[in-house]
Amino acid sequence: MLKRGFTQIYTSKSDQLNFAPIGLSLRACGQGLRVLVVFLAPNEFADEAAIASSLLAPNLSIDCSAVKDERGAITDKGHPLLITEAFKRLKMAVLSGKFDMVVLYDLHEILSRGLYSPSDILALITKKPSCVELVLTGQNVSEEIIKEADLVTKMVLQRSERIPATDRGLVEVITGNGKGKTTYCLGKAFLSSCKKIPTLILQTIKSPRRYGEVIAIDKLDYIDIKTMGRGFIHAKGAEFDRKHKDAAHRAWERSLRDIFSRQYGLVVLDEINIATHYGLINPERISEMLFLKPKNLNLLLSGRNAHPIVTASASRVIEMKEIKHPFKKGIKARKGIEF
Repeated sequence: MLKRGFTQIYTSKSDQLNFAPIGLSLRACGQGLRVLVVFLAPNEFADEAAIASSLLAPNLSIDCSAVKDERGAITDKGHPLLITEAFKRLKMAVLSGKFDMVVLYDLHEILSRGLYSPSDILALITKKPSCVELVLTGQNVSEEIIKEADLVTKMVLQRSERIPATDRGLVEVITGNGKGKTTYCLGKAFLSSCKKIPTLILQTIKSPRRYGEVIAIDKLDYIDIKTMGRGFIHAKGAEFDRKHKDAAHRAWERSLRDIFSRQYGLVVLDEINIATHYGLINPERISEMLFLKPKNLNLLLSGRNAHPIVTASASRVIEMKEIKHPFKKGIKARKGIEF
């Protein structure tokens, strides 16, 4: 059980699915927390979400009932009655404290269609037990709701080329100063593996440790995770150069072997942008790799301060922009949420 639960909001002008709350859910389940995810609008990963729920049961429950018809097929638009019933179940789950984390996808569905009002959402935020983490996502979340949240990240789609995966694969760079870069990658990798796409997550900076995502992924098929760093980088110096450069070099060489092995359909190079920012990996080598990689391989490159040479080679660039963050007040990272 969480000792302290916050309200998180992930918003965007785009209708693109933000995978960060799924990544958060994966991490939380790895640390033994109980998670409920509710979808109120159709998305291309709804079927995979149902598989994900079964793989991490009983810790993970994903409710897609609002976006499926009586035959279980994904609908074009959720039925108002099904949406309101799903929200009622979510509200009961939050207030009962049965779950440690509750995620609501597509907040705009109930607000834009007049099924609920902002005051209903504000009441839910106010009344939730202090031990419950409430995560809300949606397009253009209003300022009155954002004001009551503890953590707010805005996902900005800086560039997105619609290139078929069969052409040269999708290369996404996830950067920015806001929360949700690594968890975006974790969430997309998790759901992709539920499609039986062989997936690899290679963590460039994090040191080997039983993070929540590592524990959860150990239980799953079609997805591997390798943690090859030496810990977060705080300052430059002799120790910085020796320890982190050696680790980054080993991680980069390993990533090249895995990328060109043709063993995977999706590879995540987590925090590699940080490595290029500190001069641990040459961004020109990354750009060269992106040009030469197998055509059917999708790549995710995460971390703040993405190098312009790398973003120029990407087919999609996403910025996670910090709007509010509680840890600036000295609040420590929480097991199952931040690690």
